[in-house]
Amino acid sequence: MRFTNVVARWPGSTHDSFILANSLMGMRLQAGRVRDGWLLGDSGYPLKGWLMTPLTNPQTARELAYNHAHTITRAVVERAIGQLKCRWRCLDRSGGMLLYRPDKVGRIIIACATLHNLANRHGVPLAEVEEPANKPEPAPPLVQPHAAAIRARQRVIDTIDGKLSQGPPASA
Repeated sequence: MRFTNVVARWPGSTHDSFILANSLMGMRLQAGRVRDGWLLGDSGYPLKGWLMTPLTNPQTARELAYNHAHTITRAVVERAIGQLKCRWRCLDRSGGMLLYRPDKVGRIIIACATLHNLANRHGVPLAEVEEPANKPEPAPPLVQPHAAAIRARQRVIDTIDGKLSQGPPASA
């Protein structure tokens, strides 16, 4: 629930996949300079060998388990962003708007993320706020994934053990 990489150079209407592709981290991942692990993205991101996205039409128990694990893991990121916006209402639409130059807004966002990490580390509680309704899933990317990216995701799916391949629990 902490932020380790924040990119705050573009306006809020800029799509997350554009920001990732044009960030230092995205460029390092694309160049193959980060070899340990993957990023997880929703269906608004293009599938890459280092960026795992959900399957749009899972067929097998392992594919269902992959999508379930992908969803619950990404939920941690969504909760962290929700906590950040709850702690710093100026970052949420309900708290108003930051009416400053874009470079200053970027510095404010980075300061909020840094202070959020410090508050979490020191156990500073969040105010009680109702959770927003689920956001609709973004539209799939317009580009078709490269065959190597599809194979990389399939290798991840193939490593799911028997316990996970049962899929999500019936109560979920």
